[in-house]
Amino acid sequence: MLRSINEESSFENNIKEAINAIKSNEYDLARKYLYAGMIENDHSAEVYNLLGIISEYKRDESMACTYYRAAYVFDPTYKPADKNLERVTSFFYIFNKTSIDYGDTIEEECEKSCFAEYSGMQIGNLKNIQVDRKSAC
Repeated sequence: MLRSINEESSFENNIKEAINAIKSNEYDLARKYLYAGMIENDHSAEVYNLLGIISEYKRDESMACTYYRAAYVFDPTYKPADKNLERVTSFFYIFNKTSIDYGDTIEEECEKSCFAEYSGMQIGNLKNIQVDRKSAC
């Protein structure tokens, strides 16, 4: 069955509903949405990241690490799982709801353009090209 471009897939809908359920402290409902999402894509880093978040909310940090690592295995470029794993495995870890990355926000990446500048002794130095944006990057 073909879907229109604007029609949201049930996988994406399940992920959004799971995030809303987690934020509302309805973990069993969130798991149901995630398991439904697994039927469509059982190797999704998003699903395992959210399962890790549920485990973290339930204060089971070792299981949360397992889920975050699974998410990383399925997609090493998925930054929310990487951030969550780094946070949980930190020596100074303290549970904090505000630092959890659900993966529901779009992260803006800064691209720096560099060029090589050579001095008189054929020693190259990389220099950043200034960009007309106000950014910390």
